[in-house]
Amino acid sequence: MKNIKPKLYLTFFNALLISSLATLTACGGSSGSDSGSPVSDTQTGDSSANDGSAGDDTGSSENQNDEIELELGKNDAVSDTKAAASDSFTLSLLEYGDMFTGKPYILKYTVTSSNGSNVASDNFSITAQYGQFSRIHPQTGRTAPSGQIYYYVPESVLGTTDNYYYFTESISLTTSAGKTQKYRMSVGANTAAGDTLFTDQWHIKNIGQNPFSVRRAPVAGIDLNVIPAWHLTDSSSELISCRNVKVAVWDTTVDFNHEDLASRKYAPSSKASFINGTLSLSEVRQDSGILHGTMVSGIIGAEAANGKGVRGIAYNSKLASYEANRTNVAYLARKNDLDIANASLGLDNSYAYEPTLEMYYQSMFENGIPLIKAAGNEFGRVTFSNSSYYPQKCVNLGISCQLNQTSSFNRGRYLINVGAINSLGKKSSYSTIGAHLWVSGTGGEFGYTGTSDSSAAIVTTKYSYDPSDYDEGFESRTPWRTAGSTYNARKNYTHVMNGTSSATPSVTGVSSLVIQAKPDISVPQLRYILATTASNDTTSGWSTLKYSPVKGSVSEYGQQITFDNGWHSNAAGLRFSNYYGFGVVDAYKAVQKALACDQDDSCLKRAVLPEDYKSSGSNPCSSSDGGKNVTCVFTGFVNTDNANDRNSYIDIENTSLNLSSFTYASDTSNSYCRAAYQGNTQGIAYANNLLQIEVTSPNGTRALLKPVYANWDFDGKTMRKMLGMSNYRYDFRLNISEFFTEVVSARSSFTVNFKSKCAIDVNTLNQNIYMLLGGYSN
Repeated sequence: MKNIKPKLYLTFFNALLISSLATLTACGGSSGSDSGSPVSDTQTGDSSANDGSAGDDTGSSENQNDEIELELGKNDAVSDTKAAASDSFTLSLLEYGDMFTGKPYILKYTVTSSNGSNVASDNFSITAQYGQFSRIHPQTGRTAPSGQIYYYVPESVLGTTDNYYYFTESISLTTSAGKTQKYRMSVGANTAAGDTLFTDQWHIKNIGQNPFSVRRAPVAGIDLNVIPAWHLTDSSSELISCRNVKVAVWDTTVDFNHEDLASRKYAPSSKASFINGTLSLSEVRQDSGILHGTMVSGIIGAEAANGKGVRGIAYNSKLASYEANRTNVAYLARKNDLDIANASLGLDNSYAYEPTLEMYYQSMFENGIPLIKAAGNEFGRVTFSNSSYYPQKCVNLGISCQLNQTSSFNRGRYLINVGAINSLGKKSSYSTIGAHLWVSGTGGEFGYTGTSDSSAAIVTTKYSYDPSDYDEGFESRTPWRTAGSTYNARKNYTHVMNGTSSATPSVTGVSSLVIQAKPDISVPQLRYILATTASNDTTSGWSTLKYSPVKGSVSEYGQQITFDNGWHSNAAGLRFSNYYGFGVVDAYKAVQKALACDQDDSCLKRAVLPEDYKSSGSNPCSSSDGGKNVTCVFTGFVNTDNANDRNSYIDIENTSLNLSSFTYASDTSNSYCRAAYQGNTQGIAYANNLLQIEVTSPNGTRALLKPVYANWDFDGKTMRKMLGMSNYRYDFRLNISEFFTEVVSARSSFTVNFKSKCAIDVNTLNQNIYMLLGGYSN
């Protein structure tokens, strides 16, 4: 991996989608009262029961006509000529609704007597086997125009039909004289108003479906609880769909010619060439990994209810493509142009040091633009330059292989860093872990591989061209792709998108729903909502997330070491783990909390930005054994904007530890330690591999910032020389999530313990090590 030279925009990324089968560069309302309605709102029971309640006491089947299919734009009128006094009925579908959101269908009706006069409106009823009819709009509470009626599927009906995604509705329209006409209407995913591949999107609704032919089918209930969120309404009584939410997709160029994305595109005010560029077939033929941004976009905002493909979590959002390799990051801080940004990208190189990027991250934060960022896919691999220098014991032990708080791109203080879970409800095999994780989304695994442990990846948009026009690798030979009966429906989509690249847009989608619910939301409020509503190991239905602390014997120390603390509660009562952050996002709970944010004191206070409190005092670090075990105590936190503010109690938003002056001392205990002192890459790799950093809050919460055997490429002395500086007065801060919402005194103490095989240079460390708290005076 090459280094980035400091400039105003990034020139190199790792896209975070991964494949086990090929080498890829891209990885991966309530309803209103209807007492005044001339129609029946009776909902339950079969159609014959409803007919009887409507006054059909003839008992004669000859009065029952065959069911008529209702289709959009088709006027269905039937006249009974057997009796002069009989009536004719007209029922037609004016507008499709959506069973998965509760959006009502709009139907037009007339009842005409045999002499041509209209029957009084209160002399008939209309009922359905599953859904409900009402003259009152289920979301807005408005009365339907004369001659129209709403039909909708309550959320409670979902899952009670034979097929969760599709059913045929039976409708009965009956006059007071007992005359009944039957209709039928197709409802659900496999209709002109559905999404044909919605049935495959387990991350939205997991019922254990397995159209992928994977050996380990998805586990029912492991999803993001999106459909209940779609049934909620905002302050304008509009369904939560991400209406008016603008999402920047910072990635490879998005194919807006795709049938499920064309209607979602919006144009930011800037006409820069890196925004909403075009994607040619020749480019895709050279490298199909360039479709990464299109796949990410579908997870966020693919169009819903258009009779095609998939639907996004934020299906009514607007999307803009910001090309990763050319985007000037300053453009992502323009609030008028976007509400939220997705970065399914990473850059694993500590020496890709770019203070201007960190400045733009801060501008995004201050301007209220959350950046949802992929944590990485390095749990079982090392991606640093000269990766062969880095020990691989992590692979054998099944523990984290890499500390990803490296480049400036990866170390923003208020990034929402996202890990991945699979369809079985466990951490995805590849997902990077760490103290900087915020929440987890759905990333899946590798999809169909033909192996005994294969499990589902993510189904999303892929490309507007047929796969036969370019090389899509192994996917072209999978059962999902080769099934002839479904080829045309699936050809512009993929079922093998994975990585934290997939998990990140799932969190962006949920966050966009939250933004519609609270349009004036700040980034701290969004972070608070996601963290406090996420599913963790104690949440009903999520026992799959449970795991114990991970410990093992470390031969270099001759003792047992903890590699991961497992799930634990911080002093504020929030559950946290380095595997999952605060847990798996829950769309319904998050939207509910956003709607009630102003009634929650902790959420309300985060409407403004936190203040910074920096530790004071000199020489906080000491060692009694020559630098092998170092203890640092940080206290005396002072408001960086008000030196007189040094006695506050601080409600923590962010905790970061500056390590710019971390380096190794002269150590002759072995050749690698000598090499580390000399700035040799292999020596630094050895020393850092065996380094452990643990941080303890004043309340006793212990965070494992850097585990043993997690590789890290940083050395302060090497960085200082690269920057051409004579001292260590630059910032290289690592972030810790789990102290979030703990309240500490500015005079209390945080403790940092370093355990190292090679001697740490304590005198140099003391030159610029400090702790910075972002928080609210409590």
